[in-house]
Amino acid sequence: MTSVEETENPFAALLNSGPNPNGVSKQLIEKILLFTLNNELAKDVQSKRNTAILCLAEVIVADNSADDTLTEELLAHALFERLMLSDASKYLISNSQCSANSQEEAAETRAMQYLYGAFTRCEQLQRNCIDQEKEHCKRILELILNNASTCMRQPELFAPQSFAAQWLELFEQSDEHDTSTQEFLVRVACKVIEEDEPLEALGALKAIFYPMLSDLHKQLVKENLITIKKNIFWILGFFVRDKRAGMLGELLIDYTTPNPKAKGGEYMDTLFGQLLCISIMPKWQNAPYEFFREITLVTQQSDPSLWGLLAHHQQSMFALMKQLLVLSPATKKKTLQWIANCLDANVARGHLWSTMNMNLEQTVHSTASDAFMTSLSAVLMRLCAPLCAPSLKVMLVDPTYCAVAEASDRQAKGVHMLKAYEETCLLPAEEGEQRLTAEKYNFITEIFYMAQKAFELGNRACIERLNRMMRELQNTQNAYQEVATRDPNNDLTKNLFRMLQDQMQQVLCIRNGLAEPQNDTAILKFFEASAIWLTEIAMLPRESYETALDKKDFAPQLLRNLELLSLSPPFVAPYMKSVPECIIDNIAAYLNFCRSFAGDQFIQMYASSHDAFFKMILLFMGSAELVKNPHLRAKLADALEFLLPNSQAATNNRKLFHTHIFDSHPDRLQLVRSLLNVFVSIEMTGQSVQFEQKFNYRRPMYAIMEFLWTKEEHVQSFRQLATEAESNMEAIEPPLFLRFINLLINDAIFLLDESLSNLEQIKQLQQAQDAGEWNNLSHSERQQQTTNLHHLGMLARFDNILGRDTINILKLLTTEIKSIFCHNSMVDRIAAMLNYFLLHLVGPRRERFKVKDKKEFEFDPAQTVLEIAHIYINLSTDNSFCLAVSQDGRSYSDQLFGYAENILIRIGGGQLIGDMSEFALKVQKMSADYKVEQELLADAPEEYLDPIISTLMTDPVVLPSSNVTVDRSTIARHLLSDQTDPFNREPLTMDKVKSNEKLKLEIEQWIEGKRNGATRSKS
Repeated sequence: MTSVEETENPFAALLNSGPNPNGVSKQLIEKILLFTLNNELAKDVQSKRNTAILCLAEVIVADNSADDTLTEELLAHALFERLMLSDASKYLISNSQCSANSQEEAAETRAMQYLYGAFTRCEQLQRNCIDQEKEHCKRILELILNNASTCMRQPELFAPQSFAAQWLELFEQSDEHDTSTQEFLVRVACKVIEEDEPLEALGALKAIFYPMLSDLHKQLVKENLITIKKNIFWILGFFVRDKRAGMLGELLIDYTTPNPKAKGGEYMDTLFGQLLCISIMPKWQNAPYEFFREITLVTQQSDPSLWGLLAHHQQSMFALMKQLLVLSPATKKKTLQWIANCLDANVARGHLWSTMNMNLEQTVHSTASDAFMTSLSAVLMRLCAPLCAPSLKVMLVDPTYCAVAEASDRQAKGVHMLKAYEETCLLPAEEGEQRLTAEKYNFITEIFYMAQKAFELGNRACIERLNRMMRELQNTQNAYQEVATRDPNNDLTKNLFRMLQDQMQQVLCIRNGLAEPQNDTAILKFFEASAIWLTEIAMLPRESYETALDKKDFAPQLLRNLELLSLSPPFVAPYMKSVPECIIDNIAAYLNFCRSFAGDQFIQMYASSHDAFFKMILLFMGSAELVKNPHLRAKLADALEFLLPNSQAATNNRKLFHTHIFDSHPDRLQLVRSLLNVFVSIEMTGQSVQFEQKFNYRRPMYAIMEFLWTKEEHVQSFRQLATEAESNMEAIEPPLFLRFINLLINDAIFLLDESLSNLEQIKQLQQAQDAGEWNNLSHSERQQQTTNLHHLGMLARFDNILGRDTINILKLLTTEIKSIFCHNSMVDRIAAMLNYFLLHLVGPRRERFKVKDKKEFEFDPAQTVLEIAHIYINLSTDNSFCLAVSQDGRSYSDQLFGYAENILIRIGGGQLIGDMSEFALKVQKMSADYKVEQELLADAPEEYLDPIISTLMTDPVVLPSSNVTVDRSTIARHLLSDQTDPFNREPLTMDKVKSNEKLKLEIEQWIEGKRNGATRSKS
């Protein structure tokens, strides 16, 4: 008979009425789920067991039968009711042998914690039990996961429980040795996905985990590199560790993705953004600098402990992003889109004006901070590790990536970057030209271009700002030292010291953020791989290109390492029109940044990278066929200076490092030609080159030339180019070496002229200041005069440094190469230049340039006089040079070398004094002979005179378009700088001019007649 109680209880009908093959072991239920329905067993547990359990007979139904199983349906209801208990402790059956922990587990009311505990117990038992029990464990496990899925999909049933908080606690309590939490999460997520449509399942998971992620997100806002909780990445890792639950990764990337039209700065507000903002640098552009506060003027320049924290943080961020990329196709696509959108939203950081002024309030949120962008760059550099040596998967990067313009094509071909097609490329495409594209772009290609863009927008923009800040720091330091020596205790001194400390803190924070050694290694290896890739695509043989064209896959595939036989490869593939300039710009910026590190902070380079950088620089620096932009090629010369191994490095406070490239690299003998090519190209752009920009371009080129002059085989390269030039003086295009020395002379004239002019003005201002004339001026007028003095000083300093270097190169060249300087198209110019400077530096008016603090302006007239004297002596064996010196009516006089001798005696000219004295006598004699000749030919007919310089022509030629006759040497000089007819601006080259043989014969006969007449009158 059925009792009344059993009839009223809806669960009574679920009790076993006999053996049940699908029943679940009561003993396993008690061990795993920690409850029983047996009143009598409960009493037995109280007396004998050491594990606390609940007796739910009152809640569900009493089951005191001898059957050792419970129906699966009843167990399902029992487990659900167990989860609904708000106070389980009143059903707890325990004894003195039960631990407090055991009682807590049995009485746990938080559904997810209880289910997780049951899951771990079930997993443990399943590993150790017999086969029959394993089947029972499997059924219990399925019920646990079903109920966990119900919690996730219908959390309102369990109100007011917070499953977000419960999951967070589970994550926080787990460690690297615990795999059960991850397994539980994955199995629960998979169950949710199994029981719902994909979108609904994702929505259910987001409803639970978004609040948890939001709490973590809010905590991060207040954290910095030191205070951030160390388990944050461990917690986030739960979403990305297991490919079975890729939807968890989708959830994470969706949470951290802003709206598609978000500004660059809004990416900082995302969860990933907050993590990327944590750095040695300020989190936001207007945030305070948190590190290097307690500093002195001789403070430690780096902090290895901060570097260690930053490296660990960036490595953790990399691991998280990498897991997202490999988790599932969906997470890979969304992560790449996040990076691509972020780069596009921050593209304004690549504009020079933006990097200079980004600290202004109105631009703070339009783009992300330095901390954010450099951290993103660090993550991408680590993702690019497989592209680097030794595996060199960079050979799989397709150079046509930036040619894909249409949105539909980008989607079909796997291009996530939004505006890569707008990049300025190494070679320009014709208007309307359809550039080559590949069939499909692989992940390696995408991550390569993304890393290049991230470095451009992050590190390069930051380096620009750092350079500006270091200049400001130097100015403040100079001002402080000047004031402190006069009165160390006044308010101005104290204010300047505080300002100095603030600026030094800012410089140290940014510099250390950029120079963290692990990230630097990743960057170095990445740019080494980039340099190898650039060289390979530029030198790809035509037959390999044609094969690539058929396959529509233009990646070089393998390392050919072809020898560089000339400055430009015999075949330039059309895809060079799709390779962005920023790749070369990035490499140059990185090498130049390395140069700024002093002492033990100098970033040590891998020897293998020397060859890669050298070959790439050599190839691209000298070839307009590969790089249209000469300014970019000039930056490569700047980068090449970094590789100089000699004592010049010490001038930059760098540690000396050794390299074999200048002595044994197989392509080293192309260097001189490549260098002169880019030197000349800067002037041939048709654009006006700003003075300071030219200064920055020329300075490293001179340093390299000076170094090369210490190597005989490179000196021989200079000689060969000079010989080649002399054999082609009237070629359609003026020879390279001729154009080079013409520019050297132009530069020397301009720089020394400007320098002397500025020094003269500086002296006048200094005299007025010393005489007290400034005291009568208003405050603003005094300030204006101070600014003028400072500006003139800066210009004079630039002029003097570059002028000194230019004269030095001329001195070196003329020690070995003479005849081309004495060619009729050159000799008058170099003679006039030397005379002009010598007169100003040693003549009676030299006192005009005698300023105070000559060293401050890099003005060393004694050294310049010595250099000029050396050039005179180097060329003195050539009579045409001596004659040209004597014929210079502007600066030469018989007294000129007398002035020079007096100065040489005073400054210790040594052997030069005697040599110059002999040279002066030779020139004086030629001058006397020339005067006689000039008097003899003074009445030359107008048609015999050169219309440009009004001297008697010796080799008249006719210009084809204007039909004007000029002397050959005059037009040859003009065409070195300007390849147009000076009379009508029509294009003109030397091969187009025609000798006027008739006029030449007339002039020769007239001169002969004059000389014969003079001879007859003497006799």
